[in-house]
Formats: sequence, structure tokens, C-alpha cells
Amino acid sequence: MTEEFISVQDRIISASIDIVSDAGLSSLNYKNISLKTNISEDMLYKYYLDTNEILIDIVNTFFKFDNSIIRTINSKDVSYIDKIAFYIDAFCSYYNSYYSLSSIMLQLEELLHNTHTRELVESGYMNRRRCLLDLFENAIENHEINNNYNAEQLTDQLLGFIRVCFLNRRVMIYKKSIKEDIMSYYKIWINSLKVI
Repeated sequence: MTEEFISVQDRIISASIDIVSDAGLSSLNYKNISLKTNISEDMLYKYYLDTNEILIDIVNTFFKFDNSIIRTINSKDVSYIDKIAFYIDAFCSYYNSYYSLSSIMLQLEELLHNTHTRELVESGYMNRRRCLLDLFENAIENHEINNNYNAEQLTDQLLGFIRVCFLNRRVMIYKKSIKEDIMSYYKIWINSLKVI
């Protein structure tokens, strides 16, 4: 997509996500955004009063497709194991196509300490967690997976692995995509939980 089809705000957010991905939240400032976007600092202030407003839009972008993915999952007439696989596939496809955005997952702790983004992060994270929790509860109730772990433990295991995969990709070289890496783990892991 060429720059003339992207709104100025989208350019600012995209550049800001890249900056955070490359150098962390502390590097997000108007000077760096201006250098990355070739938009003057004065012009940036016409779109965002401060970097906290930019962080709000970054968090909103991170959680942007959650509700539509969850609605799609809920409308599918498949097993709960398949719904969980679809959930992982959908999110991994999103982050796979936008590598820098995946780094925001690793910044959530710091964003929880920002008064402007705390509620958004908490709400978005809890929405994702509730979705997985419901799917695992139903999978256990329908005897698709064993009950050696409860739904909360399974949810935390999966969310933890996804976070570790994202961190590994930041510090190690991988030939597989995020999606391939996480889906291969999921298949082995879920097979070990299936009721025999």
C-alpha cells in the first residue's frame, strides 16, 4: 500500500509501533516519529497532543480485531479444540503480517503502568483471556480434552507460550513464521490433552 492511501494518523501509529518495536517505549517521542514519518513535529501536534494519545492508539491497534475474531469463533459450528486452533491461527495471522505489532505484547506490563493505557490494556487482555477460558471450559465439559488441568491453567499455559514465542522471535533467529511456530506447538500440546 502506498503512502498516499494511508491516513496521516495511520502513518504516525505505524511509525510509532515500529519505533517501539525497534527501541522500546522510552524511545517514543515526537523527534523520532518525525524522523520516521517525515512529518514535522509541529504537524504531529495537530494529530496528537502528546505521546500518551499515540500510545492509546497503539494499544487500540494491538487489540483491533479481537471482537470480530471472537464473534467468528462463536459462530463456528466445530469442536472447541478447533475453535481454539482458529483463535490461535487468526491472531497469529494478524501478528505475522505485522511483525512490529507483535512487540507490543512484550510491552503490556509497562503499558499497564501508564495511566492513559492501563484500562485499555486490562480490558483487551481480559477479553482475550475470557474467550480462551470459555473455550477451554467447554472443551473440558464436552470431553474433548482431559481435566488434568482446569480451564484457567490451560488458558495461562497457552497465553504464556504465545508470549514466550514472541520473545524468542525478538532475541533469536527463526526460519518459521510466528504462526507456524505457535501452531506447531499448539498441535503437539493439544494432542497431549485430548481424551483417549
